[in-house]
Amino acid sequence: MKFFFIIIDKLSINKYFIWVFTTFLIITLLISFLLKINLSNLLGVFSYNEYLLDKGIETKEGGVVNDLRTHWEYIILLKKDLSNLLNLTLGVDTNLINFPLHNLIFSQFDFINSLDSYLISVFTVSFFLPIILYFSLRERFQIIYKPNIALICSLILVLPVFQYSAIWGNNHNTALIFFTLGIFYLNFFIKSNFTNNNRLLISIIFFSLACYSKQFYVFFFIFLLIFLFNNLSFKRYILFSIFIFSLSIPGIYFLILNPLLFYGIKQNTTNFNSSILISASIMMFYLIPFIIQNLINSYENKKFRLITFFDKKLCLLSLVITILCSLNFYYDGEIGGGVFLKISHFLFDSHYLVFPAAFLGIYFLLYFSQNSISNYALVVLLLITFNTGYFIFQKYFEPMFYIIFLNFFDKNKIIQSIRKNNYVIIFYYCFYYFISNYIYFLGL
Repeated sequence: MKFFFIIIDKLSINKYFIWVFTTFLIITLLISFLLKINLSNLLGVFSYNEYLLDKGIETKEGGVVNDLRTHWEYIILLKKDLSNLLNLTLGVDTNLINFPLHNLIFSQFDFINSLDSYLISVFTVSFFLPIILYFSLRERFQIIYKPNIALICSLILVLPVFQYSAIWGNNHNTALIFFTLGIFYLNFFIKSNFTNNNRLLISIIFFSLACYSKQFYVFFFIFLLIFLFNNLSFKRYILFSIFIFSLSIPGIYFLILNPLLFYGIKQNTTNFNSSILISASIMMFYLIPFIIQNLINSYENKKFRLITFFDKKLCLLSLVITILCSLNFYYDGEIGGGVFLKISHFLFDSHYLVFPAAFLGIYFLLYFSQNSISNYALVVLLLITFNTGYFIFQKYFEPMFYIIFLNFFDKNKIIQSIRKNNYVIIFYYCFYYFISNYIYFLGL
């Protein structure tokens, strides 16, 4: 077995293997697109979407398949009359309850004149996401072998949320492309020792475009403002803050015209403290391969002891947060909640598995954080952003958290995780992909 892993480890840094492996991942995505696989309705009822049946597409009801009709019909309305952007009230005249930049962009291309052309366009554009991530990480991890970075980025192609967003014309990948472009230019700004103002301006613009495609990305600006406060002179900080505010003015105006964007998704599916545990358990799912890789690579150091991997203060803090948040845990609904809640309900008909997963999630979020106020603030924001009482879906974090983690968490600890033994992350995410498809095809 050890010999097998050594071979896999050698292959994982071989550029020819990585090209073949990436091609294989692309092929899986193409197959999923051609078969119109709806991974967004895992564990759902196997009934066909009637709207798409009329258009010759057989696929399961639910998830982003339902969103497709909303997005496409709104695009048609904008094609007919661009003034509908301001004349129609979201959530009233249309089912769309998202900032509509994604729809606005695709409505302006003449060649997108049918549902098929729209789906093909979104699917094609989605391939830019792992490419942009590669260039961003290449700048951050310059000591890491470039094929290794390519391998890490290519795994986005088989993440179920990326796949079904690409397949079903969802605005999720559009927002992520803008968001990752913002990170790309922010990394260049950091590399310039915080002196290249143009890079920062471009970065802020792309982060704003991400928010205008998917409004929950606004949480990132809180982190960005704290980060800039710690690294800019007071004068420059004020000037950039004014620029950020100016970019928000169209959004504020649009929010006034469409108040459901602000309060329309308020529900009582969960409460504030329970949402923290759910969010932590979901992020823990994506941290697992990095933790395992870090342990394996650290084990090669003869002085390594497992106990040193756990900081007593962070353990105590994570335990206290978990206990306080679990006192009146509440999540009412069969959809959403993340992988660990699903597994817990399936195996034990309870939600108890969420608690240890959340504890580990909170601990390792803090463990991998850079020792800075801005990074601790980022952890808090990731934990509390989705606390509206609405269902908390895995799709909110995938692949957003994967991208944020690689770009903003502790550089040295991530390098320790990915510098070798990449077979762990390969097996982990490929297994995730195959299990998702296994559930889909069996209609479980």
